Amino acid sequence: MRLFLLLAAAAVLAGCGPVQDRDVVGHYRLVATDAPEEQMLCYLLDGGNCIERIPATVFEVGYDDRYVVASVDEDNDGSHLSYYYIIRALDGPLAEPSVSVKGPLYLEEFEREKSRLALPQARPVG
Repeated sequence: MRLFLLLAAAAVLAGCGPVQDRDVVGHYRLVATDAPEEQMLCYLLDGGNCIERIPATVFEVGYDDRYVVASVDEDNDGSHLSYYYIIRALDGPLAEPSVSVKGPLYLEEFEREKSRLALPQARPVG
């Protein structure tokens, strides 16, 4: 009986973790806490907490030494897409996201910024 209770408790605790949690680059991670549709890009702190930088649902991400870019499906149905980029040099654990994160941008705005700043290409996640 004790073994059953111990295994049940371990299963419950294991279920409390994120559905998706993987490295992107540096301190940036793709995390979904309850469902894959909630996948966001966050900044990982030393204590293990992750601060949202780009909201769900991130479906493409790219990076280079200067920027992180992401494409977001805001309705999870492909009808409302937006785009973001993060200026890595301005971001950090105490940074105000409104300074380092640019977006949401519509495709035309993002394409102009991509050309002007030589933003990296985003690739599908998954």
